[in-house]
Amino acid sequence: MNSGAEHEQAIREAAYVAWEQAGKPDGDGAEFWLQAEKSLQQAEDRTRDRVEEASEESFPASDAPAWNP
Repeated sequence: MNSGAEHEQAIREAAYVAWEQAGKPDGDGAEFWLQAEKSLQQAEDRTRDRVEEASEESFPASDAPAWNP
């Protein structure tokens, strides 16, 4: 995960883009901030889930027994 400052900057940038796309409406922008925060969290969750799933599939539960003829 990003550091706190990087995470906040990503939210700020996403919220700004959404605000611009909405026509720069008046107000404090809290709705854009909250939506950006939610969207980024969902994206991080999906990425983490994919990494965890790939890790589970990549490693056997235990080593195969050694075979010595």
